[in-house]
Amino acid sequence: MITYIASIDVGTTNTKINLFNREYQLIDTFKSSYQKINHQNDLYEMDFDEIWHIVTDGLDHLIHRYQLAELEIILTTAMHSVQLLDQDFNLFGQMVTWADRRGHELLPQLSKTEKEKVYQRTGTPIHSMNPYIKLLSIYQSDMKIASIKDLLFYRLTGEWAIDLSNASSSGLLNLATLDWDRELLTQLGLSVNDLPKIRPVNYAVKSFYKSLQIPIKVIIGTSDGVSSNYIFNDLNYHAVLSIGTSHAIRIVADSPSTNVDLNNFSYAIDAYHYLIGLASNNGADILTWACDIFKTDFKELNEICINRPADQAVFIPYINGERAPIWQDSASANLLNLTRSASRESILYAIILGMLFNIKVNVTHLGDLVAFDKIGLVGGVTQMTGLTQLIADVLNKDLYIPQMENAETMGTIHLAHDVLSNGKYTVIQPNIEAAKILAPLFAQYLQQVN
Repeated sequence: MITYIASIDVGTTNTKINLFNREYQLIDTFKSSYQKINHQNDLYEMDFDEIWHIVTDGLDHLIHRYQLAELEIILTTAMHSVQLLDQDFNLFGQMVTWADRRGHELLPQLSKTEKEKVYQRTGTPIHSMNPYIKLLSIYQSDMKIASIKDLLFYRLTGEWAIDLSNASSSGLLNLATLDWDRELLTQLGLSVNDLPKIRPVNYAVKSFYKSLQIPIKVIIGTSDGVSSNYIFNDLNYHAVLSIGTSHAIRIVADSPSTNVDLNNFSYAIDAYHYLIGLASNNGADILTWACDIFKTDFKELNEICINRPADQAVFIPYINGERAPIWQDSASANLLNLTRSASRESILYAIILGMLFNIKVNVTHLGDLVAFDKIGLVGGVTQMTGLTQLIADVLNKDLYIPQMENAETMGTIHLAHDVLSNGKYTVIQPNIEAAKILAPLFAQYLQQVN
């Protein structure tokens, strides 16, 4: 029996490796941020070799520190990444992330009917975040198409494979067949041999990566979005809100669901479960931006969430353009209804509320697709008690926050091992009176964005 599990979470700003024992207790964490991100104009690129070195250095560190005799590795990776390869699996160019806008210039050339047909077949919004749209712009003939997940799996095991959920978020998977969409492949000039094999979440291979020097089993795992939801797999009728740089609200359903008006995503997890949700460009990055502009920190923002200064200013939070709910890359932020009575604190409060009201719109839209009555919350904001209470009041739903440290990487373990969460949550209930005060402010917000 495997004694230790290394849950590897590769995101778009850092990689984290959590080491667990077989009772799923956290032993240690190795984390490293990327130094070679290329973020300028429409580009947002990462260096896959940098990711690879972080992963292998982290594994080597944990193996030697704890004198591990064997190890199980489970992979969780960000969605929508694209890496071109030559036929010998050499990297061609940089790793392209979801935030890279290449391909957006081609969107006007696609007819409304064509966009809707592709969206309905794949469940991936037709937007520059979609790898299919990027490939229309960057693909070169005689290239293989890879992503973070399948490249990691390939280098660890020698087998080129991707899990179903990451394949589904590529924009190239057909939801009806759960295989690569032949029509899109033909359009791009690809064959199935130019893409990795699609495997289930629990697919495992013994590692041949000799420098780690111990027996290793690699489980292919899933995506970060799926992992976040399976942290809460012991709850019923719940959605999961993850607030990082961006935000997303997601729910696991037993059938796919697409809506051309909402442009929600619908990604297959397996043949019986689908991740349904909406993603925004503007999450806690709003708070980081506010801290930079007002020369403050998250501690003061949290105090403002507790004190809640009165004012009628309205902030439209599209500082990064926007995906859901408006799907406009060119959107910009606005601060409205300012008067002489506005204070520094009230303006910061309006900015915080703008971020949360934008989340509320997406939460409401998801509720129109799939019913839920509670929300699991993950992300660094869970450490801000004033903000989390404000989130509960704005959304008017109970929030469940995992008590386990670094819980984000546990979801993939729960799914791959078919185990339930331990159910230890901090539950934050909305304050009814506070929710009543916030309701007219939200109505003002809706008047400005609609």
